[in-house]
Amino acid sequence: MANGLSEFAIDGVLNHLFSDAVSLTKPTTLKLHLYTGDPHVAGTEVSATVDDTAYAAQAITFEDEGTTTDDRCYNDLACTFAAVVYGSGAAAYDVTHWAVFADTSNMLAAGALPTTVSRLVGEPLVFAIGAIYVELTRTA
Repeated sequence: MANGLSEFAIDGVLNHLFSDAVSLTKPTTLKLHLYTGDPHVAGTEVSATVDDTAYAAQAITFEDEGTTTDDRCYNDLACTFAAVVYGSGAAAYDVTHWAVFADTSNMLAAGALPTTVSRLVGEPLVFAIGAIYVELTRTA
């Protein structure tokens, strides 16, 4: 799946718009998590795999809906993960995917990075404005 909504988010939106189910509540905090595999299919979160404190989830915000001119919603501020610091000699690793969580409990969206990022000691990881986006496909 490309940079799209999770099953949790899809169910929430559909129920919010079309059913009598509990209404979807906007999350108060969004966090960006990094993965070594696709989180849509149980990829492993970096912080659970690697002995490295630099990759704790980071706060992320997205552009105001009123400024969206296409089918994507982009991060509106840079998101920085600190430089890699290995605690007990863990090897370098590759970050391949990202996910955005609501209040750290429910995945809302996820996607693949354009290229795999090999993480080495001493290197921070910065996602520039517009680097993380959630995309929906329109029908005619």
